[in-house]
Amino acid sequence: MALSVIALILSAGAACGYIQTQSHNFHYIYGCYESDDVRVDAVVDGDVVAYADFNKEEVVWVLPHLPQPAKDFKKMAYGVAKASTAHCHSVLGKAKNADPGAPLRQDPPDIYIYTRYEGEASVMNTLFCVANHFYPPTINFTWTKNGVELTEGVANLRYRHNRDGTFHMISTLLFTPQPGDHYICTVEHQAAKVPVSKSWELKENKMSRVSPEAVFFGVSVVLCLMGFGTGVFFFIKQPN
Repeated sequence: MALSVIALILSAGAACGYIQTQSHNFHYIYGCYESDDVRVDAVVDGDVVAYADFNKEEVVWVLPHLPQPAKDFKKMAYGVAKASTAHCHSVLGKAKNADPGAPLRQDPPDIYIYTRYEGEASVMNTLFCVANHFYPPTINFTWTKNGVELTEGVANLRYRHNRDGTFHMISTLLFTPQPGDHYICTVEHQAAKVPVSKSWELKENKMSRVSPEAVFFGVSVVLCLMGFGTGVFFFIKQPN
């Protein structure tokens, strides 16, 4: 029984404060983890509309236009979030003490890398590095270009829940690709024995691999054939 309680707390957190109206439903979820990470989200119709930022000590709303009732509720919401984390840690501690030998869930991430637009030399683009289906939520992204670590142009989006209790997170890199540049996204997670990396480089246009000498030779051959064909034509047309 203790093991199932730990799994519930660690994978899904706790849902509470559920409210439903004729057209919408609202609830908030909270979770605490072995890594000391804590998450509190406000959810409307299945979408996260706000979350607690414990570094800034405030609730951050992700809606573009915040209604006045939500603004008035903002300060009280942070107090609710703080109380939720205290309760979560208390229940987590009791569950761990009930069965200290229970194994903790760990799932390594699946990694994908892709660009916003089709890669083109000297044209600004965005690289996305996606880590999916990992648990617990603590994860680290590192970007390198030709072996040198990058910090400028890097942004890490906030991790989000999957329906199976795991998480996904995206790191982005704003860059301008050039031929020969080699980009690598490396992801570190405690469930992976070694860091996992995915690479990207600009694909050469097949036409760009044709040398000027080859082009000159090809054009010369065509002109010679055209001249030869013209000479044969006039020779045949010559009167006897």
